[in-house]
Amino acid sequence: MNNGKKVLITVAAIQESAEGDDSTISLVTQGKYYQKNNAYYLLYEESEISGMEGTTTSIKAETGKVVLNRMGTLQFRQVFEQGQPYKGVYLTSVGVFDVQVLPSRVAVDLNSSGGSIQLEYDIEVDNQRLGFNRLSILVEELCGAE
Repeated sequence: MNNGKKVLITVAAIQESAEGDDSTISLVTQGKYYQKNNAYYLLYEESEISGMEGTTTSIKAETGKVVLNRMGTLQFRQVFEQGQPYKGVYLTSVGVFDVQVLPSRVAVDLNSSGGSIQLEYDIEVDNQRLGFNRLSILVEELCGAE
């Protein structure tokens, strides 16, 4: 099994709340990146900055579809396909929440050396609209890494 190449991952998340407030979270971290069949895989550890310390995030990205899995202190799976609502369960230390995402944009531009994933989606938790999110993930090869 290929362990993947070491990459630099930049994640920027912007959330526009239902009340019109914006919040931004940015994370720059190292991770693993590899291709299998027609999909690209990304694996990295969350940090205190994202509020998900102790959680591993894996992303499977292919044309028109992104699957995000979080495992550890938080457990959550989201599927992003443009125009397709996805319902999931968010398991946290403070409880279980029903979450629904409705992606309006799923853009995957990846190749063997990296690239980007752009997601735009509305999100609801326990049937209450939280807001509109933009998630940008950039993947860059680390110079000198295998």
